[in-house]
Amino acid sequence: MNKDFNEINKRIKFLIHTGIVKSHIGQAKLSVPVKIISVNYHATRRGISIEEAQKFIDNAEIMFDQGNRSMYLARDGSATVIIEDKRLISVYRKEDFDPAIMAILEVLNNVN
Repeated sequence: MNKDFNEINKRIKFLIHTGIVKSHIGQAKLSVPVKIISVNYHATRRGISIEEAQKFIDNAEIMFDQGNRSMYLARDGSATVIIEDKRLISVYRKEDFDPAIMAILEVLNNVN
């Protein structure tokens, strides 16, 4: 994927400024896949398998660096992983995306 991350981050900062996206979303970067090796309770509550969560990571268009964790965003879902121990801590299917994630996906649609 050839995305202009400076432009993406600029547009996301605007979404943060307008209150659509929360500031803790982090910095958008090129997705660097990771293999999930453990899962916490929150990640299992939605009935999403580890395999499906791994697909969200593997197919992510973008990754948000959030300090010790990364949020991977794909068209069909998102997964957040603690990098140090490769632990899945949160996962959502696209049906559960909130308006903030939908706005970020719109940014991705409009930036090359």
